[in-house]
Amino acid sequence: MRKLFSRQLIEARHEMLSIYEAVDLALHDAVKAYVTDDRKLATKTKKRTLSIDARCANLEAVCYNLIATQSPVASDFRLLQTIIYVDFNLQRMTDKVRQICRATRHMIKADISLPKELVGTVEAEAEAVYQVLGSSLSALVTNDMSIICNLAVEDEPVHAAYEKFFRTFNRMDTGDFMDDDSNYDDLRRAIMVSRYLDRIASISIDAACRLTFLLTGQRMTAGDIACTDEDELESMRVPSGEGVIMRPAVDARYVAKVPVNEVSEGLRYLLDHLEDEDDGEDDEE
Repeated sequence: MRKLFSRQLIEARHEMLSIYEAVDLALHDAVKAYVTDDRKLATKTKKRTLSIDARCANLEAVCYNLIATQSPVASDFRLLQTIIYVDFNLQRMTDKVRQICRATRHMIKADISLPKELVGTVEAEAEAVYQVLGSSLSALVTNDMSIICNLAVEDEPVHAAYEKFFRTFNRMDTGDFMDDDSNYDDLRRAIMVSRYLDRIASISIDAACRLTFLLTGQRMTAGDIACTDEDELESMRVPSGEGVIMRPAVDARYVAKVPVNEVSEGLRYLLDHLEDEDDGEDDEE
């Protein structure tokens, strides 16, 4: 029975990582649709977000079922709590990706052409967001709390691009376009994409920071972690329970589609040296 429970914990963790990967890839396509005015890609990506939502809902149900039927304790319970928390934030991120797709569709339908400078700023902001998501994933796969400590620094270019976007927009001459209320609403949706990207980065950081709870048992916010020394965090680690089997060399398989230039060096190494799930099972038994 415990062996089955351990397998279910592993599968839930892998599904969490796989959903994170799916959100990351959907974001890439949503931004691509936005900057290239690709309505078909925006529609396709929006449908994918609905599928991701369904996976998140199912993962949440699985975790609560394990809590109700297995009565996990200690690190087993922390793992399930972590998965549920990350899953909740993945749903929030997915909603923002869907909003980007909707904004793209409205922008194209209303025949809105944003200045190249604004589009370029969105692209730059998106590139910074990809790095935040890649680092967040890297931390969750490799269990490296030093990555978590650096996420606030990685978020700075995101917020700088967000502020630049709205400074540029405030100087933009909209002419007679703003006289039509419906056009104004479509334009508002279009410019909110920068805000959605900024929120996705913040939500990703919140999700990744829950790793400290899994590894130390201490609930710490992103602000708490930013004020904590890496060595102090490492000294707070507690042993994993019997059911919590985290094998980064195997776990990396579930995020293998994320662009390698967006993940940490440690995760890139793991992606180059992937192991099969069955490797080492005899030793564990």
